[in-house]
Amino acid sequence: MRLAATAIIAALALTACSSSEPASDDAPQHRDVKSLVAAVTKSVGEKGSYRFTIAPPVTGGGVRYPSNGSVRLGGEVPSMDATTTRPVQTGGEPVELRLVSTAGDSAFVKLPAALFGLPADKPWVKLDRKVDDDFTTTLLGFHDVVFQQAAFTTYHLPVMAAGGELKLTTQVGGTTRYAISVDYKKAYDALTDEGLRNEVKIALDQQVAGSTGEIELNDGGLPVRIAFYTQFQGTRIVDEARFSDWGADVKITEPAPAEISSRN
Repeated sequence: MRLAATAIIAALALTACSSSEPASDDAPQHRDVKSLVAAVTKSVGEKGSYRFTIAPPVTGGGVRYPSNGSVRLGGEVPSMDATTTRPVQTGGEPVELRLVSTAGDSAFVKLPAALFGLPADKPWVKLDRKVDDDFTTTLLGFHDVVFQQAAFTTYHLPVMAAGGELKLTTQVGGTTRYAISVDYKKAYDALTDEGLRNEVKIALDQQVAGSTGEIELNDGGLPVRIAFYTQFQGTRIVDEARFSDWGADVKITEPAPAEISSRN
């Protein structure tokens, strides 16, 4: 899936790992990034579904709008059903948007009918990546920012594996937290997926040389939190998502054709 350029800027990287007690000798640990990413990818794939929550950072820039929803793995790309609250018009008030995608070439958005003049019984609009207009580009950008954070197996983990170096492992309550430094030039050279390479190049073109990140795992080896922070044009960018309900009975389906409004 080709993510919007805004997604990588909104979700780049993290500062050093917060202080906590050292990991105990008997705690299960990964000694390098590749083994960590491989183990997390395997554990997540075996569960197949989960729920996520994205909250605005207390300080710093980045994604300022809350989101939550579900992800199901197993298809060509992960399927996502997410709700986010954000302005969709310049100077407008935040409104609730529902974003659903089951394929890489399109997504669906449920819009406030009154705001856009849609029929009350047809609140959905299809967003096709082949369509190049401001409406589609903007709303796909909203979708892609949430997707990149929520479906972390498609971007965060591969880039970490390609350019990451494990810096610190700590125990935080009942979880194990890994701090990882990511070199984007190293990741760009190592990645073979052209879509991911293009995303990393966006960061390099913006003079973002690298990042660090945190992956926090529960005692079953599943992530409960993934966070990234970076300095971009003098602003600290924050990207943090939390995950739960692994293996939940998640059903993600596209809206019925009768509920979709025409763009014409």
